[in-house]
Amino acid sequence: MVACKVIGALPAGALLGHACAAEAHLLWRRASEALGETAQALANGNKSYEAKVAEGLAHELEVNDAEAESSFRQAIQWRPDAPEAHIWLGRLLVRVLRHDEGVAELRRAAELDPHGPESLYELARVLPPNAEGEGLLARAVQERPTFGPALLRLANVELDLKKLPDARKAADAIVKAEPQEPAAHVVSGRVALAEGKPDDAIRAAQTALGITPNSAAAKLLIGDAYADKGEVDLAVENYQSAYGMNHEDPTALVHASTACHAQGRDTTARAFGEKATKEFPAWGPGWIALGDALAGQREIGPARTAYQTALKSTGPVDAAAVAQKLAQLK
Repeated sequence: MVACKVIGALPAGALLGHACAAEAHLLWRRASEALGETAQALANGNKSYEAKVAEGLAHELEVNDAEAESSFRQAIQWRPDAPEAHIWLGRLLVRVLRHDEGVAELRRAAELDPHGPESLYELARVLPPNAEGEGLLARAVQERPTFGPALLRLANVELDLKKLPDARKAADAIVKAEPQEPAAHVVSGRVALAEGKPDDAIRAAQTALGITPNSAAAKLLIGDAYADKGEVDLAVENYQSAYGMNHEDPTALVHASTACHAQGRDTTARAFGEKATKEFPAWGPGWIALGDALAGQREIGPARTAYQTALKSTGPVDAAAVAQKLAQLK
């Protein structure tokens, strides 16, 4: 705020001073105060790009998405070649499930600012784990080697792409850059588990829990590590804790069902699968897990229905693998 006052006191600096103050209030998540500053910057028909972007962010903070979108679009009209409004509009559109429109805006931002870590990261963040996203994140990290969110996403993407040496390098970098970030230790643990080191994965997850005791992701990782070790009771205990900490993510339920099925405990696997499909009826992996448990119990008709439902659902569903499961039902 001191710096904003200095800017505002400069000749012709009043508009930027108010825009600067608005951005400062946004750091404290003070939407009303930010809007007060933007109103002064935009008074009398002034066209302050920075203030208009800040106005959009304040509206978004107030969960007024329509006004936020309007502000970002107005800012783009004023300065179409500036990337910031494209970034924020793209993020907003993706969040409100207008994915293709949002990605188009984020691509435009990356075109306008090809060396900007934020524009590269924001585009990669909404892409599936693929080579394009990996390349964007690598460029973002090259531009800013300590860019924590980009390093974290890069490690996860390379892990999903099964590029373990690269994932380990990115995971080590994020732990070094942000040692108090629980997600950094979780991704490091996920890489360790993929490397066949479940005990190292558990230790990494415990470090994350030492920072944030209610980290559902850390509990999920511990569950996965115990499942890898064949210790299904400990795995289920941690999966239940993970779901208790985050009722909006079906992953713990699905993994619990899968772990139990792998150990021949299909009654318990079925219970977790039924819970997953009841709470998240559109989530394909839950239906696959339920189908596996039902198939294990020789419930052929219900298993077929579960697999067929998975093919019509959302989420990461390997259609070929599900088709093979269906063919094996007899």
